[in-house]
Amino acid sequence: MAQESATDLECRLEQAQRELSEARAELAEALEQQTATSEVLKVISSSPGDLQPVFEAVLENATRLCEASFGTLLLHEDDGAYRLAALHNAPPAYVEVQRRKPVARPGPLTPHGRAGATKQLLHIADLVEDIAYKARDPLTVWFVEATGARTLVVVPMLKEDELIGVIVIYRQEVQPFTEKQIALVQARGWSC
Repeated sequence: MAQESATDLECRLEQAQRELSEARAELAEALEQQTATSEVLKVISSSPGDLQPVFEAVLENATRLCEASFGTLLLHEDDGAYRLAALHNAPPAYVEVQRRKPVARPGPLTPHGRAGATKQLLHIADLVEDIAYKARDPLTVWFVEATGARTLVVVPMLKEDELIGVIVIYRQEVQPFTEKQIALVQARGWSC
């Protein structure tokens, strides 16, 4: 009988340790999110009227919080084109192309084109398996081959249901983003 009680006590102690560990992890994550929000707000208050530092801070924090390899923030123009607003940790080949041609008109098969047209979040677990890559869309094929991007999330930025841009975060390995990570990017205030 005493042996069973000791075993029961050990099980309860292990359960309590697991719960404590989970609570610590959740607290650390919440603190990281709060810190990221504070950083963005600090940039906003220190650069009134200048959105570039704000775009960069938002993108940097979204990329970091979601454990992405790199990210882009693109503004949608009236003619359907997208203008680069910010890059974070992007591969050199992509940075060079964006510097030479900061405005692009993605085709309807591209992830940006589809997310912009539907105004819906788009999560692609493996770009090589995506319709745009399989159809050999030149922009998508070049992007995958030049940057090594494999997994992405495109989050439309809306203002009163009007598309103002997209934030895109990428991984260079096939590793889908978690629901929690996607919710973090969506909850960052992209609907105004």
